[in-house]
Amino acid sequence: METKKSIQISFVILLIMMIIGLVYALIAFIKPDLLVARSFQLYTEQSWTDYLTASPKLADYMLILERMVGALGVVVAFGALFVLFTAFKNGLKWAWFYILVCGILSWGNNLQANVTINNPVNITVSIIGLVLMVIGLIIPAKDFWGKR
Repeated sequence: METKKSIQISFVILLIMMIIGLVYALIAFIKPDLLVARSFQLYTEQSWTDYLTASPKLADYMLILERMVGALGVVVAFGALFVLFTAFKNGLKWAWFYILVCGILSWGNNLQANVTINNPVNITVSIIGLVLMVIGLIIPAKDFWGKR
């Protein structure tokens, strides 16, 4: 069975979205201090370096939590990539819904957290992820939910 053009276009858009999410999650997992240091300073108006010196155990705890979130992001990205390359490409309705739910939960949660922290770089990444998800799901919606 040949994949419809709208699903092919959507596939590429969603693949880009997932690669962005995977890179973001890998950074959080491998080098959590890159994300925590900037967010900490924006949220508390204190230096991350000073905090590391003053409260090394609490700072380490924050890094552990960021690394855990990054690991969960990697798992979500790999799961979504698996669904994208299998069920979504074949036009299965549940795959469209799966990507919608995973995208809203992951990008939406990330957006909400970074709005609270007031981190414009991460807010921008989250908005880009959400926009790509919406575009990637609107384009083939008729093929997934229309009459067959």
